[in-house]
Amino acid sequence: MSLLTQSVEYLYAISGPLAFLAYFPQILTLLHNKDGAHSTSLLTWLMWVVSLGINTAYAGLINGDLYFLISSASGFAGSVLVFVIACYKRSRFAQAQSSI
Repeated sequence: MSLLTQSVEYLYAISGPLAFLAYFPQILTLLHNKDGAHSTSLLTWLMWVVSLGINTAYAGLINGDLYFLISSASGFAGSVLVFVIACYKRSRFAQAQSSI
């Protein structure tokens, strides 16, 4: 295996977990949000959840490449976290507004 091939393989292996870390600023923003996360598009994040869920299923069930599975699953986990937190924040905000 050439140095270039090994380098690309290594970079690909760490790209998923690094991408997962990139979700944390959005997650922290949502956790501190007080207005029900209305500036976060649930439809967009749902699209990412579905898309990355399909990628993860493909990686695990069809492709069989562990690095592809890790990369896909990392993105899927990050997008699920953002989506779930945003939905929770919207729900809590709506409950608080209805009790006023």
